[in-house]
Amino acid sequence: MRKAIGKLLFCLVFIFLMTVAILDYESTQSAALMQQTSPQIIQRESAEELMDNTKEILIIDVRDADEYEKGHIRNAINIPYNQLEQHLDELMAYQDTPIIIYCQSGNRSKIAGEKLEELGFTKVYVIEDKMD
Repeated sequence: MRKAIGKLLFCLVFIFLMTVAILDYESTQSAALMQQTSPQIIQRESAEELMDNTKEILIIDVRDADEYEKGHIRNAINIPYNQLEQHLDELMAYQDTPIIIYCQSGNRSKIAGEKLEELGFTKVYVIEDKMD
């Protein structure tokens, strides 16, 4: 009888410790996910409002030069997303300035936005909507 109680007690302690370990692991994973950088995704209407109501703002079109030449948002500068790192020196002056990034589908702008946030840019916005 004492052996059975001892085994039962051992199993209960083991289950308790495993539960605590799993919960601790999950909370650590959640904290790590929350610390990952990701730019704020906004709709075109929100971007237009931000552009209208913000005195100093940088708008970056990360499409290729030929796409940019076919049409772009007023006052946008063209830095193709695969050339972003070559322009970091000039962009560092805008580290605390709101930056709106866009492309044709949202994929390239998200990559560029994540890169800027990794480098310490604090107000990065990516337009989610497709360009018409």
